[in-house]
Amino acid sequence: MSGEKSLITKEFIDEAIDVLREGRKLRRKVPPRGQILIEQQLPYICVYRQRTQWDDWGTDKLVAGSSSFLLATAKKNEYDGLSTLLQKVAGELTACFGTFLIVEIWSGPDVAIDDNNPLGRPAFRIHHLKSQSVQSYMQILAKQLSLLKVSDRESVVTMNAVDKVAPPGLRSIIPSEIATANNIHLIGIEVAPIYRDAAKKSHFPAILKELDTRVTTVLEKVFFEFLKKETTICPPNYMSLGRRSIVHSVWQIDRIIAEVGNIVDFLLLVTPTNTGEAFEEFKKKRFQKMPEFAYHSIPFDPVTLKRQLYKAPVERIEDPTLSQLFRDQQQDIDSRITMVAERGSRRFLYSSLQLYDGPDAELVALAEEILVKFPERSKGESIKHLLTAEEFAARAETELSYYRTQCPDLSSRVEVRDDVPGVLVSQGNLLIGKGRKIFEGRAEALLSHEVGTHILTNYNGNLQPFKQLSAGLPGYDQLQESLAVLAEFFVGGLSNRRMRTLAARVLAVSWLIDGADFVEVFNRLVNKYEFHHDLAFTVTMRVYRSGGFTKDVVYLRGLVQLLKELQNGLQLDLLFMGKFGIDHLPIVRELMWRKILVPAKMRPYYLQIPAAQKRLERVRKGMTVMDLVSKQ
Repeated sequence: MSGEKSLITKEFIDEAIDVLREGRKLRRKVPPRGQILIEQQLPYICVYRQRTQWDDWGTDKLVAGSSSFLLATAKKNEYDGLSTLLQKVAGELTACFGTFLIVEIWSGPDVAIDDNNPLGRPAFRIHHLKSQSVQSYMQILAKQLSLLKVSDRESVVTMNAVDKVAPPGLRSIIPSEIATANNIHLIGIEVAPIYRDAAKKSHFPAILKELDTRVTTVLEKVFFEFLKKETTICPPNYMSLGRRSIVHSVWQIDRIIAEVGNIVDFLLLVTPTNTGEAFEEFKKKRFQKMPEFAYHSIPFDPVTLKRQLYKAPVERIEDPTLSQLFRDQQQDIDSRITMVAERGSRRFLYSSLQLYDGPDAELVALAEEILVKFPERSKGESIKHLLTAEEFAARAETELSYYRTQCPDLSSRVEVRDDVPGVLVSQGNLLIGKGRKIFEGRAEALLSHEVGTHILTNYNGNLQPFKQLSAGLPGYDQLQESLAVLAEFFVGGLSNRRMRTLAARVLAVSWLIDGADFVEVFNRLVNKYEFHHDLAFTVTMRVYRSGGFTKDVVYLRGLVQLLKELQNGLQLDLLFMGKFGIDHLPIVRELMWRKILVPAKMRPYYLQIPAAQKRLERVRKGMTVMDLVSKQ
């Protein structure tokens, strides 16, 4: 075998170096079954060599998430070609930056897994040359790996000074003396393979995915430190070192998931179409029997649609950040399909609790405090003049016309319909219930809520390369609704009546979970908290629709969270880029740094109003939910 010629030829190496010299992205298959990727002209690379003696399942994934990596075989006949390729790459980039860093990763001894130790503890052994002193980036590597957790198990990290950085039984990818002479830094990371059980020949892909994501982040921080301390350049943030190019398969996956998500018009499908008639029926029966609700017919077969959803091969995505994003989205859409199929059953409530959870004791206490301390009507608030659905639709059209002066391609429509109970945004369009009457003093706040937040983020999300940002990432409802309520505050329209409604929704969900029926909840709102019959009915209907819908806790719960985030420095503009939750902010920021996502093109008009700017400043200085009304 040693007499075989290397498949990594001089021509292959020269072509790769020409690509680098031209400043282009280098992406090539490395014979016989490897790959090299260098997205940015930066002096570092991750290396993995596949040894043929045993099954090393999973370890290559720890390297492939980087924006600069080399996957290759460890066969002896390929060593010279592989080493020459890497020396040439290092030489080319060292000429630009003065130095180069190679991080090679391999798996250590198999982890003993049994009933007493069902999950091995993550462990890393860092190998560095004795001839090279411990630099700050090595210390960052050791520290970040020590902070790394997998399934809440803490890591063990050791450092080892060696004469040769290489997996056991292999030669150093670049001989130590050549590396030292050419200012090439070599580091090896030996990883405990907790993502497999060699004895039982079992693989643990979920553990591998978790480890892969965390190791990729650690490496980006190490490369950032290396560039900052060892070269003359300094990127703005370690997240800017993540992968930027998106392969064709990712766009395919995004399209498949987006198509399924568009079919599931979730909010419309779980909301009654006959609320007006149902309220009249409820009144006729003296508010003593829950009315019958009607719903839109389900326009899809749940099993078939789920099959289509999981045709998207998310497992093929190498980028750990994008892989996690799409996995989360698949699971979220799956849950919504299930809920639509379960309308009218007790299972709908259980699924709703999994998606939105219920209120905790602190949130319930806040809701009760709001209802006790705030009278129904704010000082100076007029409730005399009511707008018809058509009149409100005309104002909404005026609002959309303003935004079209900024963005002429805004395609959102306003529709007055008899199959929706109030005002809502569905797939970027504003739907208004035909029988809905709206207090004139509430109109501007409602437009800021629906148009200035929901339609705006849908539009900005559509401009992102990933369609998921317009449909909404998992957990987006809580941030979206709290941002929309805060918009009402910014335009001076967050009234006592509105805050009482949000509080009542929280209590209604709490009572639902505790086992109260529709009539009990309605009566409590009317008798204990003095709600008018029509408003008490609307709150109760929203919570009991489809079998028990807990989404309405997100308004008040999200508002509490959003106020804290803004006080801690969260930038408001970031939130208008699309539809996502607070938990996805780190991913959104990372994708921004990597220039995959783009800033919001359309901004809400109220951010230009001096009064709104003053209110935002007061929020940043520290305001509670109770302050939003009392200090408006």
